[in-house]
Amino acid sequence: MPAIYASLTVFFLFGAISVAIYAAIYGINRPFDERITEIGVKMRVAYGNPANVDMDSDSYTRSLFRWVAKRLPEPAANTPEREKLAQTLVRAGFPGSRAVRIFHFTRLSSTAGTALLALVVAIAFGFHGVKPLMFMLMGLGVGAFAPGYYVGRKAKNRQQLIASQLSDVLDLLVVCVEAGLGLSEAIKVVGSETQRQNQAIGTELSIVSAELASGNSLGQALKSFADRTAVDDIKPLAATLVQSEKLGASIGPALRSISDSMRSTRRLRAEEAAAKTTVKILFPLVLFILPAMMSVIVGPAMIQIMRALTSVPKP
Repeated sequence: MPAIYASLTVFFLFGAISVAIYAAIYGINRPFDERITEIGVKMRVAYGNPANVDMDSDSYTRSLFRWVAKRLPEPAANTPEREKLAQTLVRAGFPGSRAVRIFHFTRLSSTAGTALLALVVAIAFGFHGVKPLMFMLMGLGVGAFAPGYYVGRKAKNRQQLIASQLSDVLDLLVVCVEAGLGLSEAIKVVGSETQRQNQAIGTELSIVSAELASGNSLGQALKSFADRTAVDDIKPLAATLVQSEKLGASIGPALRSISDSMRSTRRLRAEEAAAKTTVKILFPLVLFILPAMMSVIVGPAMIQIMRALTSVPKP
């Protein structure tokens, strides 16, 4: 390996390590700051507001301890970017408090790994000069963009999957409610059954059942369900169920009517998507299929014309 490539590899490797250390201490996650903030909260709970504490009281150790407590950062609220990322990860099926941290670590590792892989591939193919550096920059861009794109696509696909499973789940809820079960118990039974069949909506219904068991109201649980999945059909469902519960009306007919309306909406969306297909297929038809057909049809005639024009007549 030439000296310039070895130097570049070592330089970017140390750069990636420096970026990782910076992201760990000062980045979006800031685990070090979060740990210091947690210590500050505990100290404020134990000793009250350190601004009102006399620094000359008791011993030097206690005074130093309170001096440090004054300079500890206040608990800061989450930034909008982090909240949006956490919401996207939850919609993609990656819940938990560590999901954001794992995502940032994965994106950083993907960026560094893809860049090094692109450099190795460029050197293996024998490129020289600026081309290996261009390959490395392209790898950096792809590695930084790929995790976010994957999470966004997974969240969108999961949202569509849950929306397609919702009407069938409502039919199961209707059967359970009309069999004599309460709505909370029906949600628990249907959630456990659909989760056993590895359906995405089963996990969400199990979370709704756990929230209802912990004391949350039906409206709050369904609102959290709608926020986690971003499915628009859940909001009218929550409003109808909450209103039926407040008025004391029967929930079975309400669920059945919502299920029928969701099926009609899904059928209309399918018809709309089918109508859009004729317009969407026009672009690949013009760009790919039509040139191939023209080359197949006109190509033999053009070859014959070129042969006739280039042939030398015999004397």
